[in-house]
Amino acid sequence: MPLPAVLQDSLDPLVRHWRYGERSLTFKILQAARKRFWYTSEKRVYDFPVEQIDRLPHPRLLRRDRFDDLDYYERTSESQLPPEAYREVARHRRDQGEHFYSLVEGDRLLHYGWLVPHHDREEDAKLGQVFFAPAGSAALRDFFTHPLARGRGLYFKALCQLLHEVPATGARRVFIYVYADNAPSRHVIEKVGFRYIGSMVKEARLHSHRRYAVSAGAEFPTALL
Repeated sequence: MPLPAVLQDSLDPLVRHWRYGERSLTFKILQAARKRFWYTSEKRVYDFPVEQIDRLPHPRLLRRDRFDDLDYYERTSESQLPPEAYREVARHRRDQGEHFYSLVEGDRLLHYGWLVPHHDREEDAKLGQVFFAPAGSAALRDFFTHPLARGRGLYFKALCQLLHEVPATGARRVFIYVYADNAPSRHVIEKVGFRYIGSMVKEARLHSHRRYAVSAGAEFPTALL
């Protein structure tokens, strides 16, 4: 018999902690308090010139636009949406012309990511800023590896595979975005060869907030939302 929704919502974090080794609830509460009142949040922006894609390995691991693979979507992290909400987002992205790439083994969605063939901006409501990509840009976004599949290099292979798909879009540059505190993703992005071009930053110090952008040297067009 299905559990009442309120009880299920209360149990879900405990189930994820037991199954996938998430951090303790006490740690999360302290971390949430700190992030609300005293923090620096930074989203790093990287690009990759299309003319350099040929030097990358070309794995063919993921399937393209197999939206039925989302039947196996599983929420294993609090950063993920619940299944039906994510499927709704996926339908919207499909209607906008984005491409979904996925790897399913057995009855588990092990990895997924998205290619945006025509990309002109990255808006971040949390940071209250937007970055404007130049004309002729594509973007890669929203990659996730199931906890049981980590350590297999799936993110690196997925980035390489999707980059090889970009020239067919006519784009000249490819962008990807990552929060600075996501060290594992940053490491893979930089290992593939993406170059850092700047950051959008928000600082909170108790009741004071500051939003600004930092360029790595080249033009870095941003605005406040």
